[in-house]
Amino acid sequence: MDPSQATNATPPVNDRLEALTADLPAEERALVSAAASLVPVLSADAETADATGRLPDDTIAALRKEGLFRLATPREYGGHETGACTATAVAAEVARGCPSASWVLTVYYTASVALWLFPEQVRHRVWDEDPDATVCGSSAGAAPARAVDGGYLLSGRWGWASGIHHASWAILSVVNDAAASPPEGGFALVRTSELSIEDTWNMAGMRGTGSDTIIADDVFVPGEQVVFPSRAAASQGASTPLSVPKPQGLMGALAAPVLGMGMALHDHVVEKLRAGRPLVSAARSPARAIDSPAVLANIADAAMLIDSAILQAARTAHAVDRATRTGAHLPSVAIARSRMDCGFAARQIRQAVDKLLDVGGAGRFAESDPAQRIWRDLGTATRHPAFVTELAREQYGRLLVSLPPAQ
Repeated sequence: MDPSQATNATPPVNDRLEALTADLPAEERALVSAAASLVPVLSADAETADATGRLPDDTIAALRKEGLFRLATPREYGGHETGACTATAVAAEVARGCPSASWVLTVYYTASVALWLFPEQVRHRVWDEDPDATVCGSSAGAAPARAVDGGYLLSGRWGWASGIHHASWAILSVVNDAAASPPEGGFALVRTSELSIEDTWNMAGMRGTGSDTIIADDVFVPGEQVVFPSRAAASQGASTPLSVPKPQGLMGALAAPVLGMGMALHDHVVEKLRAGRPLVSAARSPARAIDSPAVLANIADAAMLIDSAILQAARTAHAVDRATRTGAHLPSVAIARSRMDCGFAARQIRQAVDKLLDVGGAGRFAESDPAQRIWRDLGTATRHPAFVTELAREQYGRLLVSLPPAQ
């Protein structure tokens, strides 16, 4: 969707996401509405994604048609240049239809933001060629970048590369193999047409992300497409509208698919209850489960848990957007809090889903029912390190009491 086509009318958006969308400009609210309009299409393709281990071409085409691959593309290239609140709301809506599509979309968004690590000529190369360019990444492995005339040769393997099957470019972790003590880590931007893919993604959930392994075999990478911290400051342009530090942007964005899964399952179970699902487990039960006070209590509790998770994700997204607008860097305590927000939001969604499935009944685990796929997707996604609060709790606690970070 072209921002110039937006009208002055405020488009309707999901009121559950109001904490993210209330203050958005009309053109960005239109993107959230566009994402919501795709839910039936994405839902129809979600089973195919689950069965084939990658997103169907129809899903990719639908996301591209609505301009959702341009969320992080700067306006000068025809993109939307959206911040964290919009990206989180869009991805949450996409997840109501297909969690794997939402996860891939968030990866493309955050990896595109990371393009600001590279020199201006590289960003021109990516976005001048294709404003819809999709960028994935992997830090699961760090191969040596061997310096040669004009650039580097890269050979190695990188796992867990979500979205690789439909990505135009990949950002890969590398180490400088020159004499250094210790070797310096950095990133290489590589066209995916120069890489091969090994089928290694065989999981219970999030199958459609196609998070397979990337392989490079003596791939030449131009020097400007490899950056190391020692020269990163010089490589960044004077004006970087999306130059948010990576940890800040990543935390809020990764919560979005989880939020969408919670909303989708809540809608699904409520629909079944409204259709008259019987309650047969109690000796003196009402004819319909929806007439049971205990069932209604679970539905209400689940709704509050989902709402609370959205509020926590929104807090992080707003903090990132404020920092971006002012050009400030979030303090360490705010970054640590964003990690805790992300993890606690994920656990609240898991609790909500447990309550919903308790009243949804065993029928929700039939292979023909989408609830079992959402349950598998949620269980897999929320075990990502970004959601494991045990990894961040000590650091957050130390910062709250003004102790130095743990080494």
